[in-house]
Amino acid sequence: MSDSVRESTLGRWFKGVEQPNLADWALLGAICALAFVTFLYGDVKATFEHSFNFLDAVLAGRPQDFYQIAIERSTFGHPAVYDVPIYAVFGIWNLPAYLLYRYGDFDYLNSTPAQLWLKLMMVVFTLVATRLVMAIAKTIGVSAQRSKWVAFYFLSSMALFVPVLVIVQYDIISITFMLAGLLAYMRGRTRSFLLWFLLAITFKLFALFIFIPLVLLREKRLLRAVGQLVVGVLGLLLCRLMYRGDLAFEASTGGFTDLMLDRLRTSGFTWQSSIPVPLFVVFIVGLAIFAYAKRTSSTRELQAFAIYLSLAAFLVFCAIVPLNPYWINLVAPFSILIIFANPRYLTLNSLLEMAIGTTLFLIYMLVGYSMYNSGIFRDLLFGQFIPPADPQRFATPGDILRGLGLGGNNVIFMVGFMIACVLAVLIINYPRPAFIAGMPNAQTIKRSVVWIRVAALFGFSALLFGMYLIPATPTVYSSVSSVPGLTEVDVLAPDSVIAEELDFDTTLSVSQLQIGMDASAVTWINSAIINVSIVDEQGESVFAGSTPANAVGVGLASFRTDDLVLKAGETYTISLTGVQSEGEPAYVQLNPDQDRFPTTENGKPVDGDLVLALKGTETE
Repeated sequence: MSDSVRESTLGRWFKGVEQPNLADWALLGAICALAFVTFLYGDVKATFEHSFNFLDAVLAGRPQDFYQIAIERSTFGHPAVYDVPIYAVFGIWNLPAYLLYRYGDFDYLNSTPAQLWLKLMMVVFTLVATRLVMAIAKTIGVSAQRSKWVAFYFLSSMALFVPVLVIVQYDIISITFMLAGLLAYMRGRTRSFLLWFLLAITFKLFALFIFIPLVLLREKRLLRAVGQLVVGVLGLLLCRLMYRGDLAFEASTGGFTDLMLDRLRTSGFTWQSSIPVPLFVVFIVGLAIFAYAKRTSSTRELQAFAIYLSLAAFLVFCAIVPLNPYWINLVAPFSILIIFANPRYLTLNSLLEMAIGTTLFLIYMLVGYSMYNSGIFRDLLFGQFIPPADPQRFATPGDILRGLGLGGNNVIFMVGFMIACVLAVLIINYPRPAFIAGMPNAQTIKRSVVWIRVAALFGFSALLFGMYLIPATPTVYSSVSSVPGLTEVDVLAPDSVIAEELDFDTTLSVSQLQIGMDASAVTWINSAIINVSIVDEQGESVFAGSTPANAVGVGLASFRTDDLVLKAGETYTISLTGVQSEGEPAYVQLNPDQDRFPTTENGKPVDGDLVLALKGTETE
């Protein structure tokens, strides 16, 4: 930035970063407001319904029958898989909607205002959590003015935005209680700390991951430490005792609990050839041992390690355990706190935090996580007024990413990038003596970095809107079969030609051509090429395209055809050949149930048509 720009009014405004300005809040508020009225993943509706079942059970004087009632009255076939406190919180918040339902025949599961009211609960908890994050930041020395940046960073975190405002998951409830407990912990209020975590653990067991290390970090007398740990799980034990022996409770929650435990065991290594060792369990036990062994010499050091251990527990959990991606919400408050606690690396930490959250969500888009589809638009305002493209070009945002070249083996590199960022965060933010002495961070915040963080939220939302709104190019001809056969001839063999004569009743303007292939035997190191050409009746070429055989796999190989026009009543010949064969075969798919056009293999007629799809438009 030149000196004249720096000294201009705009330059001074851009450099004025003592606290977020109106433009910062306007940008963040705009994307958050849009997400609030647009996105809702249907999973939360099942919990919405079970909160009404809970109220029915309580008001009928049958709270012990709640899980049986939830099984009998489940619209979505989804049992009440959590302990009862989460349904109690939902029930209290949704009491107005419940009264309308009970006394006014209110169809709450299909009511947009009811869904917005439900979603508002997550927003309220998020705002409370934001205030708690600010309070914790002030406790470690962040000024009141700078703590507004802490709030802004938290609210603009991808790890918060997507789980709360896109997916509408309720880990934020447990997080809020965890943050209240951490604040009490830092202020030396042990009873309050235990009470808040007692509540947090009853909502989600994730709170145990940081509760145990926090207790052991401060309390070195083992009997007292064990006593505090017991107090922390009393709420959970009470919930389990209330429904001990209840088959409906066991049927509803047992499978879900086993599934979560299986995920903890998935990533690891094998001991003595046959015994799997879960890596996260090794890590979390090691973290607890480290916490007990660590002797902090000051309140500031205790506070720094409390933040760091909480961050490490949840960050490693999200990095190595197969998870529901919205669980990264657990990382958000602690990653923001460490950014403002560490006296160095403000910009680097800001970018690393954004990169980890964004990359994790992109990875789960690419591996086909089911929540990212047009259904998230269905229940709220945007979907009520604007229908999806019919048909949609992209079924999921992952399809858009794959179209941009981010699919396949690139996912592996994205995982590697994310793990590297996680390791960087854990290394550069370890509370060494210089960290403790210089805490909190006082470096100048760069507005460009702030806006990059907000731009990531817009970019993520744009992927979802693109999936929902971009129409598919119409298919003007298709012979695609769900059970295709294969040519006998290997198209890559020298002098092999697979051909078909095409003749259409209408003129087709073709923008994309897709041909069914089976190149599963072609390995990555094979440099063979598959060529596709179309010639007219005079033998003049109207299209020629090529693709590496090792990129085809099994399915439709796509070719951009630009301005290809196939005129009505004229005969065109499409041919497939190969070059640079290395002995690994590739075959063309045939539709055995359609035999409209003459098809040949090396000049010999065969039954069936090539599996072929033409995208574009047609005219009379």
